[in-house]
Amino acid sequence: MKTRGPARRALLLLGLLLALAPGARAAEPLRLAMVGGIQMSGVGERLRMRLEAGTGVRLELVAVANKEAIVPRFARGEADLLLIHGGSETFALQARGLGGQMRVWGFNEHVLVGPAEDPAGVRGAADGAEAFRRIAAARAPFVAFRDAGSHEIVQRLWKRAGIRPEPDWVLLDRSERPQEILAQAAQQRAYVVVGGIPAAFGKLRGEGLEILLRGDRRMRRAYVALEPGPAHPASATAREDARRVVDYLVSAAGQADLAAADTEAGGPWIYGLAEAPPALSAGSGAASPASPRR
Repeated sequence: MKTRGPARRALLLLGLLLALAPGARAAEPLRLAMVGGIQMSGVGERLRMRLEAGTGVRLELVAVANKEAIVPRFARGEADLLLIHGGSETFALQARGLGGQMRVWGFNEHVLVGPAEDPAGVRGAADGAEAFRRIAAARAPFVAFRDAGSHEIVQRLWKRAGIRPEPDWVLLDRSERPQEILAQAAQQRAYVVVGGIPAAFGKLRGEGLEILLRGDRRMRRAYVALEPGPAHPASATAREDARRVVDYLVSAAGQADLAAADTEAGGPWIYGLAEAPPALSAGSGAASPASPRR
């Protein structure tokens, strides 16, 4: 039986009204905030488009900045999904009820940067622990960067290498801003562990320094996706969409999208769950700064 003209127009109008109704997915994008390195690498925007295609959820990128800037925006309810490094800030959000389920979805890499002349001979070391054994043996200057990720990785490597840091070769971080750490290392002709993405893209600069070692899986740090918690003002639709996006991101299809986005961005920049550091595998699912490939 054919639908007559007026009846057909009425059905079309009803469909349009439903599509425009409050709470409809098209009218309420999921507000996303991410730490700057994800976007700086070129992976972020490519991954965002793939997540939209894979889930049908429209993602509005509302904040791209360092953790000090994006954590308060998430806490104020200006973002409904947070892509950031896991750590004290995300645990604090969960403790306040602002953060909900948190899942690891990928890893970035820290690298060992040092003088091009490489006085300790770390270029070509098998891994970070061996590089630190050489630095300690040579009593070559090393700056203990106050950045949380760098500190965590350095402590891990010192323990693995059986090294006891001594003040005759471990120098205090005297930089006023994190971006100045390589300038200090360059001035003191010292080694330092920093994030691979900002070092490669010129966010951290130091005259005469090079990335001397990368590719050690123990020098990776987890990226997590933090969903809104019970005290977060996210709507029911936003909560459902955040869960949908994260479920997809950690799935086999989402991880394939991450790998494709990373390749298109000229990576490796962000590693998937299959390449988790050894310490996390059971529980989870050398070049110049201008040429960071292994």
